[in-house]
Amino acid sequence: MGMGETFGARLKRMRSLRGLGLRETANKVGISATYLSRIENNAETSPPSEEKILKLAEILEDKFDELMRLAGRVSEEVKDLIKADSEMPTFLRRAKEENMSGATLLKMLDEKKTKK
Repeated sequence: MGMGETFGARLKRMRSLRGLGLRETANKVGISATYLSRIENNAETSPPSEEKILKLAEILEDKFDELMRLAGRVSEEVKDLIKADSEMPTFLRRAKEENMSGATLLKMLDEKKTKK
């Protein structure tokens, strides 16, 4: 549930919370129950595709970006945003140097928006 939660543990926990069976969930996502079981038990070395993770997020009513992070993936949309703006990598490095989390940056943007 907390900071050290793995991708597989998160899927298993969310699936249990939703009362969904392994086979039922796998069928809805379009993967085999064996593959989902291997993911949930941290026995699978290759995470599912972005498309499958999006389906899992929808079915499990979970946060797509968090599932992607736990799976060690970056969405194509985010990659495209970074590639489209030559200053974005510098911005991200600077934010890291300043120990600014995504949550802090979002809060700053929200505060800026409310001041307008």
